[in-house]
Amino acid sequence: MQRHAVLLASCLALGACGGDSEAATRALAAHADVGTWERLDEHDPPRRLRDPRTGVAFVRVPAGEFRSGPPGQERTFRITQPFLLAENELTVAQWARYVAELGGDAAVPVPAGGKDLPMPMSWLDAQQACARLGYRLPTEAEWERACRADHDPATAPWRTPAALQEHAWFNANAGDGSKPVRARVPNALGFYDMLGNLWEWCADWHAALPAAAEPIVDPLGPGQGTARVLRGGSWFTTPGALPDTRTAGFPDERNAFYGVRPARSL
Repeated sequence: MQRHAVLLASCLALGACGGDSEAATRALAAHADVGTWERLDEHDPPRRLRDPRTGVAFVRVPAGEFRSGPPGQERTFRITQPFLLAENELTVAQWARYVAELGGDAAVPVPAGGKDLPMPMSWLDAQQACARLGYRLPTEAEWERACRADHDPATAPWRTPAALQEHAWFNANAGDGSKPVRARVPNALGFYDMLGNLWEWCADWHAALPAAAEPIVDPLGPGQGTARVLRGGSWFTTPGALPDTRTAGFPDERNAFYGVRPARSL
């Protein structure tokens, strides 16, 4: 990653980052097909893949359904297609590499403090980067499917505040800022920091969730709105977040609490 930091410093000094340079276009195209990505296991189909362009590792989330909502108001959500979701929140180092090598937006502020910290950004920043890389933002139903990961409630990471501290950075254990990714115990599908560290942008416009007696299948959220959904809580959240904890932010809002975990369709 030191080489990527040097590249980023050089292109920032020269004003050369961003845009659609020929080299960046070639690099983006080289591994646009997920079939060319690095296999990180021997499963067939592979369960874990790494995009050589960015170094982002993705986990395959199987189709499935889950129950969500307060007691007496639970709804069933069904995801009918498997998809890929990043193993951890996008990091400062991965963003630096994206800017230096793939024409990313160098105007997005990069926090000090370490290359393995999650990268804060707005929904617009995240959407633009995902579109350029052939990624996308997960729907909030997909996000919750990955977070719940078919955990038994009796052993789930969020079952008690003490258990949650093993899996998540939040107000009780994070101190005064985000922490390097992958420092807590992953969930049953292998995802790190699904709860805590940074809130994670989803594709959906924010609105009240629909009431439904029948399963809600592959929901995309409302067609319009003023704010976008964020899931998972942050290092500042108290008490710690649950899988159905949600909030909203304006698409152009950047702060120290909002980041992204990219998805990829299969």
